[in-house]
Amino acid sequence: MGEEKRKALRVKTSLFVQYCFDVNSAQKSWDITSVKNLSETGVCLQTGKPFEVGSVIALRFKIPSRPFEKIEINARVVCCQDIGQGTTSMIRAEFKDLSDDIKGVLREYVLWMVKNPSL
Repeated sequence: MGEEKRKALRVKTSLFVQYCFDVNSAQKSWDITSVKNLSETGVCLQTGKPFEVGSVIALRFKIPSRPFEKIEINARVVCCQDIGQGTTSMIRAEFKDLSDDIKGVLREYVLWMVKNPSL
């Protein structure tokens, strides 16, 4: 088995997330999908279109332990793999410029999921 290359613990989850590829637009166009796995440093999700490696996407989601808070994060695409004849892509993205508060919320959620893997 290969050596783990990730910097942070990741967990499988099915959070719904909104994503937008035009992060600098005043009128962002959001689409929705579910997260495949999440860590405090990044995310893996399936999208309806490919994204170029290095591009920045905006993500917006809620953590179940904080249902009244919406988290909005920018992330840099580090991998994009076609998984559905050009209509579906698996995106892996690294979070950018996270505040300590957001890092703490993500860390708390990841640790909670580790302790409750059946959820």
